[in-house]
Amino acid sequence: MRLGQLSLMGLLAVGSILSVNSAFADTVSGTANIAGSVTVTKDTIAFNPVFMPVPGGIDTGSFVGLTGGTVNAVLTGGPKFGAVDYKDFLTFDVGGTKIDFDLTYIEKGNAGDDSPFSFAQVGSNVMVGLSLDGASYYESSPGTTSSTSGVYSTQLLVNGASVADVIASVNAGNAIVGQSYSATFTASPTPEPASWLLMSAGLLGAGFIARRKAQALKTNA
Repeated sequence: MRLGQLSLMGLLAVGSILSVNSAFADTVSGTANIAGSVTVTKDTIAFNPVFMPVPGGIDTGSFVGLTGGTVNAVLTGGPKFGAVDYKDFLTFDVGGTKIDFDLTYIEKGNAGDDSPFSFAQVGSNVMVGLSLDGASYYESSPGTTSSTSGVYSTQLLVNGASVADVIASVNAGNAIVGQSYSATFTASPTPEPASWLLMSAGLLGAGFIARRKAQALKTNA
């Protein structure tokens, strides 16, 4: 293979890898730690519309510099686990840059039936968890999304009441009002098939060039 052909393959390999890197530059990645308050009834989960970063929390990747954000919808219909469609459920404000989260699935909890809540007894109190899945993206690049999961947790100061007592109270129509929570959201970019093809082509090209160079060294030795 002539030098010109090797050079061309090298340029193609580098170009393919740079194209994939450019695509990743527009995707959301990293971890956001947020805190706020929520009111829960047997029919709804209503988050306070405004949340803040967790004091002392370590935000990473695209979420470095998180200053807060908003919850843009109330979860209704049970609430139940399963597939949902809440466009722009959350908006993260990162130094003036907006990152949106579309909620597409609510995980099943451990409370039985269709409940999305997971309960655990911690001494005289009860811990409650809620797990959400969806996609996040920069508002400026809505077509480039990252798989994202969020886990909420809160501790109910129930003074000795059991998990069963808390569930029975909510089912009886009593609301848990203004309960504080913390949550961690983690975004992981997933390349499109075309990006995987570009990356594979680039790596194959780079490997072929390395092999040809090694053969040339052996020949000249």
